[in-house]
Amino acid sequence: MSALDYVTGPALEQGHDVALYAPRIFRREARRRGVEFHRAGTDWTCDPAVQQTAGEIWKESGNPPFNRYVFGELWPDQAAAKAHDLITMWRRERPDLVIAECSDLGAHLAAKVLDLPVFAADNGLGPVLLDLWDTDIAPALTSLYKQHSQDTPLLPAMLTPAPVPWFYRTPPPAARAVRRTVAEFRTVLPERLDRSASCRPLVYVSLGTLTTAMPSLRAVVESVYREIMAALSGIGCDAIVSAGDLAQDLPSTDPRIEAPRVDAVEHVRQPALLRHVDLFVTHAGRASLLDAVQGTTPVLGMGVLADQPDNAGAFARRGLGRALDLTARPGEISDAVTAVLADSHYRDAMIAADAELSQLPPLDIRELRDSV
Repeated sequence: MSALDYVTGPALEQGHDVALYAPRIFRREARRRGVEFHRAGTDWTCDPAVQQTAGEIWKESGNPPFNRYVFGELWPDQAAAKAHDLITMWRRERPDLVIAECSDLGAHLAAKVLDLPVFAADNGLGPVLLDLWDTDIAPALTSLYKQHSQDTPLLPAMLTPAPVPWFYRTPPPAARAVRRTVAEFRTVLPERLDRSASCRPLVYVSLGTLTTAMPSLRAVVESVYREIMAALSGIGCDAIVSAGDLAQDLPSTDPRIEAPRVDAVEHVRQPALLRHVDLFVTHAGRASLLDAVQGTTPVLGMGVLADQPDNAGAFARRGLGRALDLTARPGEISDAVTAVLADSHYRDAMIAADAELSQLPPLDIRELRDSV
């Protein structure tokens, strides 16, 4: 849901009725944002067998085969169920505008079948989908489109919450960059995480939540957390490590990790915390990197899967931090952390990037609807 805050927030502020059509796992997050919820599609991403297979492909064959399997095979396979649910519901209550995640292939089809104006909202997967579209995704969708008497599958015009060149070597068709907003509750920092009294640099670490759900990846990511925490224990900094349900075991079972200077927690309000830290060690997911820009916090990117490795490299090339491979050892990590903390140019580059991000035009829902 956080990847769509730049759409739902402005729509609500502009007085529109906003409804989320999604699997039930998103119900709570929709309600936290004041968005009406309707269940559509299935919770297939929570299927242990799917998670196991996807994780094994990544572990054994690497990221490109993982992307082809997940985004070129699984997502198209699930589009039929989502399209069926949406066509049924939208025939009863027709929306004025559809803004669907770029990876929500079923919603794109449903909107096309019902001749509804539709835009694809970039959730970070836009570059991956474009790379796979002609070779994997469009061929996999062709039969489903024919069943609904539709032409060749095409991505709708893209909305993206960042300057297009930041993440795209080749811009997607009709791309429209719009201002990024964050849900208000995510901008408040709990008092227990306020470390303003410390004179040491504060490093925040998070490798995301997706990988810990995949059994084959979970052990790998846990090991990476331990290497990062061991590296941070050896330099003069404090650290907050957000590691989900891995957090309870990380410090207590590794003698290299010095507590409480390296504090493992399950979850933090990331946009709020990033306004108070000196460096972000991140898996380089799109939303996390943009949180870092808006917090003017340099990054050390350690991409895991999907778009993340490319994102980490893109930010390093822009001087917004550094990038390391996931297999980096504690010595390499501590050297990179020390180098970024010691060089003010990284923070200056982030301040400039934040200014560029804030100059994007706001998302105007009515204007968007009228432009179709």
